[in-house]
Amino acid sequence: MRIFRLALLGGFAALLAVPFIASSSAALAQNAAPAPAETPTPPERPLTESARLERLFIRLKAAPNAEAAKPIAAQIERAFERSGSDTADLLLARAKQAITAKTFETALDLIDYVLTLKPDWAEAYHRRALVHFILRDEDSALRDIRETLAREPRHFQAIAGLGAMLRGNGKKKAALDAFRKVIELHPHYADLKSVVETLQKELDGQPI
Repeated sequence: MRIFRLALLGGFAALLAVPFIASSSAALAQNAAPAPAETPTPPERPLTESARLERLFIRLKAAPNAEAAKPIAAQIERAFERSGSDTADLLLARAKQAITAKTFETALDLIDYVLTLKPDWAEAYHRRALVHFILRDEDSALRDIRETLAREPRHFQAIAGLGAMLRGNGKKKAALDAFRKVIELHPHYADLKSVVETLQKELDGQPI
């Protein structure tokens, strides 16, 4: 009987202790320091035009074949055609239409006006060089190509045009250097590798 009473008293004491333990736990929980909030991950900053262009050139150089390189080169060319001015972009687009329509004087007038708005736009100089070349004004074409490359040294179309003019003028070594630069930037540019091989053989005095 004594054992039963002790057990009963022990159980009763345990029951009394439950609310005390619960309230103590609640108090401890209230006094505990709150869990640190997770630091939100900052959103990624959009790429600048310069950084985007740099990535495109890396992809172009790594392209495994001409088919893979073609859309990347097209993206680079479209980037070259963005000046940051809607007005200048529109005028250059009209100049391109004029070139297609073979109204070259109109094209030159439009590009001249574009360059008053955006005097550091490499693509405008490149387009004017093209018109001068078509009109057989090679001195003006060469001057505009140099202006293009002073502003965008990776403009592979302008470098290829420079190489073609140098080759036409008998400056084979300079032409070869220009074409090799194009291939360095754009390994699958047209059939330029065969042109480079031919020029190298000519310079080496080998039969072609």
